[in-house]
Amino acid sequence: MRRTVGDERPCRVESSTHVMTMGLSSSLDDAVRKAKTDMVDWLLSEYQLTLPEVSQVVGTSAEYRVSVVLGGNSGIVLKLPKDRLRALTRRAKAGIIGNE
Repeated sequence: MRRTVGDERPCRVESSTHVMTMGLSSSLDDAVRKAKTDMVDWLLSEYQLTLPEVSQVVGTSAEYRVSVVLGGNSGIVLKLPKDRLRALTRRAKAGIIGNE
């Protein structure tokens, strides 16, 4: 997949072990912000997590990798292990979340 700075479409990748989002910008700060915002949106919509759950899992399990810093382009990949998400989605399906 070819991406350029200014492309606002979410860049999401899923492997057997991780979910990943990528942020591209002219600054690393903005790239991190974009990757994190897209991950939050993805977890809220696709994984049906609540905002407190998303904050907890991103705050404790996110792995950030610099993918590019070249010619005014900066890229960050945010990775989350799927095993951390499985525990939360199982609890939510069982109706445990929010009833503790």
